[in-house]
Amino acid sequence: MIKALKKTALVSTLTLSSRLLGLIRDTLIAIYFGVSSQSDAFFIAFRPFDLARKLFSEGILNISFIPIFSKTLVNEGKAKAASLFFSFFCFLTLAGTLIMLFGIFFAPVVIKIIAPGFIEYSYKLQLTAVLFKIMLPYLWLILMSSLCMGVLNSFGNFGIPAVAPVVFNLVVILFTIMVTTCFKTPVMGLALGVTIGGVLQLALQIPFMIRFGILKISFFSFFHPGVIKVLKIMIPSMIGAASYQINIMAASFFASKLESGSVSYLYYADRLVQFPLALFAVSAAMVLLPQLSKKAVLGEMDEIAGLFSNAVKAVFFVTIPAMAGLMALDEQIVSLLFGHGAFTESAIHQTSDCLFFLSFGLWAFTGGRLFVTLYYSLSNVKIPFYSGLFTIGLNLIFCLLFIDSLGLKGLVLSVSLSSAIGFVILLINIPGAVNIAKFEIIVSACRSLFLSAIMFFIVQKAAGFIPVSDINKFWYGAGVIGCIGFGIGFYFIVNFLISSPELKILKQGMTKSSHDNS
Repeated sequence: MIKALKKTALVSTLTLSSRLLGLIRDTLIAIYFGVSSQSDAFFIAFRPFDLARKLFSEGILNISFIPIFSKTLVNEGKAKAASLFFSFFCFLTLAGTLIMLFGIFFAPVVIKIIAPGFIEYSYKLQLTAVLFKIMLPYLWLILMSSLCMGVLNSFGNFGIPAVAPVVFNLVVILFTIMVTTCFKTPVMGLALGVTIGGVLQLALQIPFMIRFGILKISFFSFFHPGVIKVLKIMIPSMIGAASYQINIMAASFFASKLESGSVSYLYYADRLVQFPLALFAVSAAMVLLPQLSKKAVLGEMDEIAGLFSNAVKAVFFVTIPAMAGLMALDEQIVSLLFGHGAFTESAIHQTSDCLFFLSFGLWAFTGGRLFVTLYYSLSNVKIPFYSGLFTIGLNLIFCLLFIDSLGLKGLVLSVSLSSAIGFVILLINIPGAVNIAKFEIIVSACRSLFLSAIMFFIVQKAAGFIPVSDINKFWYGAGVIGCIGFGIGFYFIVNFLISSPELKILKQGMTKSSHDNS
């Protein structure tokens, strides 16, 4: 458990850097483009690629590929594992090339499907199709980058794959500031930055793949039998592991039919929720998956149960108060990060409403991400698949029910409610071979929820003393940061006073890490 916490801390630190740069990137996009036809066009065009990135970089490829790659590495050696890698590389390259060719010739058709509301705006539809074509190479790049990330994680290298998104965000930031002004339609420079960022993100990992001896070309390994096993898991895994991302894309589909800017409001709210989700849940899942997979191969079920139970309690311990903080300071956070330049007061209110209702489901997004990791480390595909399928179907029903009465808020509420139900399905169907401490997890989560609810009201009350942003931006920012710090301090001090077991787990991991580094 200590080793897992150390690696999670490393990945979380690097992920934090990436997410901070991501926030800076999105803030600059908000300043330069605000909520406009250009921003809506970019976010819709970018959504399929962002979905692919989250599917493969943060979930699906690791869930389907890592267990089989790890098993091959342990049982058959590095040469066979390298053969599996090359065979899967060939398959992804072929699939990616076919998809890109389809996208080049049928981009307008694709946009009409994912954003039917854009049909009424010919300029927006055409611009979205152009941006989509510019970013098409990013699809293959993210597939290859994700494959390399999975291999490096299997060898215990979590640092380089976690640094790669930092490089991507830096490139997009530079293009936003320096290149967009060179285009007659500035947002095209932003789309180009996405593609160039993907190139450098992949290039960073290549030397380390060579160092581990995996990046070997073998003309006799085009059809490794392990690829068939990966594909059998991958297709249903796309439903099980990515229901949240698919539901967000479905919400964007409906949002395109609402007033102009709705797609952008949803994107910015999702980006803020993604910050704690990636920082805690995704980082923990990336570290847990190869470890759980190897223990499953060795039949160490008791160790899997202990490791996973403690990891879930620790992640909920920090995610639930993050959820409460986002809900308490929704408008203040949006105003601080995005309320500049072309981002209007109306855009701030609309985005903060989305953030409030989307944050409501953060605990479920987090829990689902971790439990899916457990299921797939045990090679259990069916339960996450059916749970994800049910969650997606439920989200579509909720969207249809809520869109007329609640508008955009109803769409994000649909995502949160469906995810909560999906998480419950995963929780109650854990395989009997793994004795997860369900009761302890529930008690731990309820304790965090109770303290976070108190923190919510205290922080919301304190937010009333923040100076108006129009008068002094510096003091407004200091007030928001002060409220966040006050909420964090209150939560951890109370947990310290009641001797919270989760706090002890985190403290034990940090203490051990500092001893090992001294």
